[in-house]
Order: sequence, then structure tokens, then C-alpha cells
Amino acid sequence: MSRYKNFPPGWENIKVPLDSKAATLAGMGTYAPCLPKGIWGQRVLWALVRIGGSRALPGKSFEWTPPLAADDWQSLNKAMVEAVGPFDSHTVYERRRGRAGLLMLLMRESRPVGFLKARHGAADEIARERLALEALEATPPHSFRVPRVLGAGAVADWHFVVTTAMPSGIHSMLHTAPPVAIHEEIEAALAVLPKDEDTPDHWRPYHGDFTPWNLRRFKTGHPWLFDWEESGWAPPGADAVFYRASAYAIGRQVDDRPFEDDEASDFWRQWVAERSAANAAAGLEERPLDRGLAEVFRKAT
Repeated sequence: MSRYKNFPPGWENIKVPLDSKAATLAGMGTYAPCLPKGIWGQRVLWALVRIGGSRALPGKSFEWTPPLAADDWQSLNKAMVEAVGPFDSHTVYERRRGRAGLLMLLMRESRPVGFLKARHGAADEIARERLALEALEATPPHSFRVPRVLGAGAVADWHFVVTTAMPSGIHSMLHTAPPVAIHEEIEAALAVLPKDEDTPDHWRPYHGDFTPWNLRRFKTGHPWLFDWEESGWAPPGADAVFYRASAYAIGRQVDDRPFEDDEASDFWRQWVAERSAANAAAGLEERPLDRGLAEVFRKAT
């Protein structure tokens, strides 16, 4: 049984393995900070672990209990092995707010070999992720990179997709607005996605969660774009507007253009209002990000 520590210290979402220094560093690399405090904290702890090994990471170690029944967990493990081959350690990221989710970086001999995304009772989200990634594999983009689907299925009420792993190491957000080519290639590749009958004819395919923490820059090559479960159809320019708005909401302005009160802004204004209302109905506190987004779109002119 592996032991883990929470990362960043004090967080309870990401649990990095202590099997080896390399495995701990790989797990720490799944954290995607955008604010200076998180960025520098990750770099300092990264250096400490590189020098002192896994034990240098602050916090108490613990065992992790999967959120599935024992038989279901065994079935999910079998499916992961079928997709990536044997693995001997993993980083765990658990969603705890509003919906049950499980993300796992799978490693063999401390090297990433695959990535699991599982959702409880969320077949549509996993299906959208799989369809989007398969569409991008059929029409490979040139301006960015995406994981490749290795397997998918369901265990009990948990639906999952297994993909290739992202590159190892610390990664960061872009410092400017993403190139237009990224949006163009998303639209071209996702044109095969199904759409509802009431979808306006002028709407375009979009990523749906196009934020600085999902578009990540590694040491070399093009940026990687993750989390496609919200992909679908939206007003023209929706992804570009949401990227700028989410960056602005966390204090990372990527350009000086004002936000216009257009269809894309109205689309996101309604989305934020609906998500905030759903969280309130579920007894959840309003997210700071949602407050920031709401402020952005209130000021749109």
C-alpha cells in the first residue's frame, strides 16, 4: 500500500505518492498554479524534493482509500491496466465540490504512462471528453497538443476515459492571449460533434473550459490543452472570451482589450449565474472565480 502527502500542503485535492523522488515530482507536476503564490510555492517545494527526496515534502503521510467499492475499484484497475499496461504508483486528484470525480496520473517505475479521468454519474461529460479527443486525433492540431484516448468505459456508476499522460515537469500558463490558430483548429476538429436541434446555426464548436489552468506551456514545444468534458457548441468567440475573463478574474490580465457586451459575453454571464444558483441550491459557497467572472461580465460594455 502506497503512502501519500497532500500537495500543495494544506490542500486535500492532490495526493502525491511517496514511492520515490521521481514519482513525487511527477505528482507535484500535475498542479497547475496561475497565481504568483502558488507558482513560487511549487518551485520551492520542487527544489526541496529534488534535493532531499520525497520526505522533504511538508505534511503528514497517509494511506489513500479509493472512493469506489472494493470490487468496483478492482474492475477499474483492470481497465486501466488494459489501457496502459502495468503501473505501480499513481497521483490522485479528487474533486470534492458539487460532483464526485477522480483524476489519476498512472506511473510505472516512476514514469508517467497514462492518465485516468473518472466521474460518478456523469456519462455525458466523459462521452464529450472522449468524442472531442478522438476528433482531435483524427484532425491533429498544429498549434497545440492534446492527450490521446487509450481506453474508456464504466464501472458501476463511474464513467471513465484513460488517455496518454501529459509531459513531466513544471508547466505554466501563457502570458498573453492564446494564438488565434488554436481557436481555429478547435473549431475545425470539433465540427463533427453532435449538436442539439435548437442550437443556433451560427454557433461554433468550442472547448468549453478554455482557461489558463487548462492551456499549459511546458519547457519545449507547443502548449497542451486539457479538460474537454464541456466541449460542444457556443457563440462565436466564446473560448477566447472565457480565457480572457478567467485570467482577469484571478488577477492575470492577458491583454488590454475591454470586454464587449456581445453574445459570447452574455452566454458566459448566464452560465456563471446558473452555476452560482446551482451551487447555492446545493448549499455550497460561491466560488471566488465565479464572483470574479460575474464582475467581469457586469462591466462588459
